[in-house]
Amino acid sequence: MSFFIRRMAIIGVGLMGGSLAQALRQKDLVGEVVGVARRRSSVEKALEMGVIDKGYFSAKEAVVDATLILISTPVSTIVPIVEDIAPHLVKGAVVTDVGSVKGDIVRQCEALMPEGCHFVGGHPIAGREHVGVASSFPSLYEGSRTILTPTDKTADQALELIRLVWESAGSQIEVMNADYHDRVLAATSHLPHLMAYNIVNTLSDLEEDIRSEVFRYAASGFRDFTRIASSDPTMWRDICMENREAIVEMLNRFKVDLEKLTEKVSEGDMDALYGIFARSKNTRDRILKENKVLRGE
Repeated sequence: MSFFIRRMAIIGVGLMGGSLAQALRQKDLVGEVVGVARRRSSVEKALEMGVIDKGYFSAKEAVVDATLILISTPVSTIVPIVEDIAPHLVKGAVVTDVGSVKGDIVRQCEALMPEGCHFVGGHPIAGREHVGVASSFPSLYEGSRTILTPTDKTADQALELIRLVWESAGSQIEVMNADYHDRVLAATSHLPHLMAYNIVNTLSDLEEDIRSEVFRYAASGFRDFTRIASSDPTMWRDICMENREAIVEMLNRFKVDLEKLTEKVSEGDMDALYGIFARSKNTRDRILKENKVLRGE
C-alpha cells in the first residue's frame, strides 16, 4: 500500500517532528508541511531549513485541511492540544504523537476524536540529547524501532497509514498495548534517564574540594553514562508525572538491588560482588548480540 500526504501539520517543530518531515520530503511522500512552535525563532529556523512550508503559532489554525497531524510536544501537553484541535479537523484526518507515555494519553485522545477522525498512539525509539529543529536530520529514524499502541477502536486504515509513515522513515514497527508499553519504557528508558540525572546530582553535591577533583578526572565512563542527563528537563519532568506509577515501580526495584549491592560492598563479599557483576555482564552481552540497534548497526 502506497501513500501520499497532501498536507501534514507538525505541532511542536523540533528534533522529532522535523526529522520525520525531512525523511518524508526526501521520498516525495508529503506535499505541504506546516509547523507550529511557541517561539518565533523555531518557526524561522524550520522555514530556513526547508522543514516546513508555513509556520503557525496556533495549532488549531495549522490543522485546517491537514490529513496527518503529528504532535511532538511534551507528554503533558498532548491531551490539551488534541482537545484544542479536535473541532478543526477535517474528516478522515489521522492524529498521532511521539510521546514516550501512552496509556491514559491514548485513551483520552481517542475519546476526543470527532466522527471520521482517528488517533493512533506512536512512540519512535530514537532521538538525541539535543533538541530543537536545528538538530533534526532526515536519517534520525533509520534502523530505529517505533511502537504503535492501537486500541480496539483504532481504524485499520489509520493504523496502516501511521505504520507506513514510520517505515518510510526507516523505522521498524512494533505494536503494543498502551499500558504494557508504559511499563516496558519505565524500565528501559525512564529508569536509565533518572539514574543519569541522579548520579550527576550526587557528584554535584559533594564537598567543593572533592567535586573539583571528581569532575576534573571524569573520563569516558562518566561521559557515556551521563550523556542522557543532557536531555530536556521539562520533558523528563512531564514523563515522570504522566508515567508515575510504572516509574515508581521500577525505582523501587532498583532501590532493592542497590541496597543489596551496598550490603555486599560493605561486607567485602567478593564472591557475591563477582556474581552480581558477571550476571550483569552476561545479560548485557546477550542483549547486544540479539539487538543490532543497540550495537549501532
